[in-house]
Amino acid sequence: MTEETKTHLMQNVYKLANHYGIPNATLVSFKKRNLLLELINTKNETAFKFLNDFIEASIKLDRIENDKEKQTKKPEHWNAEIVTTKNIIEKAEEKLIKFLTSEGIN
Repeated sequence: MTEETKTHLMQNVYKLANHYGIPNATLVSFKKRNLLLELINTKNETAFKFLNDFIEASIKLDRIENDKEKQTKKPEHWNAEIVTTKNIIEKAEEKLIKFLTSEGIN
């Protein structure tokens, strides 16, 4: 996963952590994000769900894109998985953005 993607995902984590008053959130890396996600979950389960769905879909896409074996052996299946997962990411991000907007979180 690129650093740019990790940064994009963590921006949403930091927004929610800041909104819910979780201190020192920006010191947590993508690799250790589960700590923040657990704290967000204790504050608002819906926020956690939307955020986690978006992150998990993004991780899944990264894994699929990097599956060179499937890419070479079954390219049509690999391409279909990428398209499906990109659609899941879009929907998850839309739901997260709607939630952030409805909660007044910028």
